[in-house]
Amino acid sequence: MSERYEIKEQIGRGGLGVVYRAFDAHLNRDVAIKKVLVDSGEPLEELTANLVIEAKTLSALKHPHIVTVHDVGQDEDGPYIVMELLEGETLDSIMKPGVMAVDDFEEFAVQTLEGLVAAHSVGLLHRDLKPANLMIVWLPSGKFQVKILDFGLAKFSRKPTAQTVDHKDSLLGSIFFMAPEQFERSPLDARTDLYSIGAIFYYALTGQYPFEGESAVEVMNAHLEHRFTPLAEVRPKVPDPVCAWVERLMARKMEDRPASAQDALDTWNPKPVIDEAQLREAASGDPELAAELLTGFREEAEGLIEKMNRELESGETDAAAETARTIRGTASTLGYTEIISIASEIEEHAKSDPERCRGLSDKFSSALARLADAVARLSWND
Repeated sequence: MSERYEIKEQIGRGGLGVVYRAFDAHLNRDVAIKKVLVDSGEPLEELTANLVIEAKTLSALKHPHIVTVHDVGQDEDGPYIVMELLEGETLDSIMKPGVMAVDDFEEFAVQTLEGLVAAHSVGLLHRDLKPANLMIVWLPSGKFQVKILDFGLAKFSRKPTAQTVDHKDSLLGSIFFMAPEQFERSPLDARTDLYSIGAIFYYALTGQYPFEGESAVEVMNAHLEHRFTPLAEVRPKVPDPVCAWVERLMARKMEDRPASAQDALDTWNPKPVIDEAQLREAASGDPELAAELLTGFREEAEGLIEKMNRELESGETDAAAETARTIRGTASTLGYTEIISIASEIEEHAKSDPERCRGLSDKFSSALARLADAVARLSWND
């Protein structure tokens, strides 16, 4: 290793490498150095070159929710990465006493997804998201900051078993959060990271792994068969929209998950999507009628939303407010509370702030998707 860095002590070890506290003599600061473990027989020069490319891409992000990479290099032991030294605790350490407060969860979820949005935007996948790779740093203000660690390093470890099972065949962290396509060796994309983060969110809210088993094989089968206890049953006080959002992230099929981290962030909404009592009354307690009402509403609403957008664009703000009022009125009879909220805001601000209303109108698409999900999940046995 370069004479620039003086190793002080080992501060961590995992399936991807060993982490040391070190001193950067050039910049007179403490740093963290991860020596990346590689398999013998691998073409070291090619692997290191690829690691340098990925590390440079990551360092260029300089995102507040991704650990900052300062330097990358190679010595006689293999490649290493120099990062900012974080003073905090990993999520798995924090979670040992209990579960995350719902109020804190919103900030935690949003910060984590913002980090994923930034990395995915430059083509970086994590591939090994788990509680040990999320650092919680406490700020002087008393607030916390999420930092994602080890971005992209998983692909430089060619032995997947090394990330999931130790020499005594005991389970390690990764396997509880791996997406089904990783077990199936199928192509991975951003939705793979979303599955893992969904499983982490479930763990944060419940203190339990969503997919469990007594052995690695049992855990793998739980993922592949999509066997888990619904979040609402484990922790009933978590709002239904939050439960539905988390479970959508870890949907079995990739196409059933949000299309991207940005999509997941855009669809975050902890508020109730529907007024269940109102909808049951409107549908006379008949789930088939509720589905028909939803289909009819969506068709009507999509046409009205297009009309309203044209009115906002052309400056016909009175007409846009009236169209929003029509959407709100129909939604009110059916108990579609989120749609009512968006339409009400547009109705109120169409004249004074049409630009804001165009942004509000963009929310209808994700709100309609959540509405369909909420109606499908509604229990009619009460």
